[in-house]
Amino acid sequence: MMAVIQLAAMQHAARQPRGRSVQWTVSNGDTTTEVAYEELKATLLQTHTFPKSTQATTKLRLDFQGRVRPSGPRSPRPINFSLDFLDVPGRFFRDTGAGGGDARNGTHGDGIGIGFGDRLPAAGRGGRGDGDDGDGDDLRFDDDPGPDTPAGPSPGARLAAQAELIDYLVSCDGIVLLVDPIREREDRDNLAYFDAMINRVFRRVHAAGGTQGGALPHHLSVCITKFDDPRVLGVALDAAQLAELAARPGPPRLDDKVASRYLEQLCASSPSAAYLRGTIDGLFQKDRVRYYATSSIGFHVGQDGRFSPADYANVVMTGGQARVRGMVRPMNVLEPIVSLVTRITQTASGSAP
Repeated sequence: MMAVIQLAAMQHAARQPRGRSVQWTVSNGDTTTEVAYEELKATLLQTHTFPKSTQATTKLRLDFQGRVRPSGPRSPRPINFSLDFLDVPGRFFRDTGAGGGDARNGTHGDGIGIGFGDRLPAAGRGGRGDGDDGDGDDLRFDDDPGPDTPAGPSPGARLAAQAELIDYLVSCDGIVLLVDPIREREDRDNLAYFDAMINRVFRRVHAAGGTQGGALPHHLSVCITKFDDPRVLGVALDAAQLAELAARPGPPRLDDKVASRYLEQLCASSPSAAYLRGTIDGLFQKDRVRYYATSSIGFHVGQDGRFSPADYANVVMTGGQARVRGMVRPMNVLEPIVSLVTRITQTASGSAP
């Protein structure tokens, strides 16, 4: 996720609320992040393979600088914020209602998991949209054990990692939820990885008097992943819609209506997905939830740069290993984060999201 965020920033500007066009620069905030990014970038861009699952808890930091393109005589102030990631091995949460992700079984590692947005500026750590520097927080886990994964953690280490996650989520103002529809079709465990943790968060927030109208105060970005996979896009869009996507100039992009509609389709065929949607509707405020159709690698396009409805899959299996077929063109990777920071900042300032 971290590597493709930076790649996405280099390739295009994220679409912004209120019609603003912003060019983003995402840089490594420390040496640990720089080393991790270079390794991830080499894996994706040079060997065309997917990163291995996380083996140790690692703190990472990304700095975001947004340059707003002027629309009048006055130059708008830049948008600066930082995100601190805590990358947690999924095996710390497996079999206990949290964890997940899949970089195997013919699919690539967009993952299932929980990403975690920003704290409010009032807390002294939030992403700010007013040109001031601010710090934010993010925590995620999106891996599953591979054949070479070491033995699982001790009960003490597992409980400590879970407690750290719960404490973090309670204090956050924004959450990014990654939902892997391929895994949902095969294992139907998106709910298991999300429900237990978010309900524990709700109980903590409610006990502290922090719920609003019976719901969490958090903003939520729900990312439906792997839209480059025909098993996802081919269900989300019919033939006419695929043809319309191919006819559009520039890189193919999917709006939030596609993600929301596809989730409804998934819910119709999967009781687990339907329960997941019910959990979101029941624990979060409706006006604080957004849906995104995402892909960490994007669609395969022809030499002419055009999307073809007959040939857009960007993953191939070689010797039993999933590989990226063409260029990595992340889709809707920046948008969920930028939107989350914007919404949190607007809530803190009292303006409408």
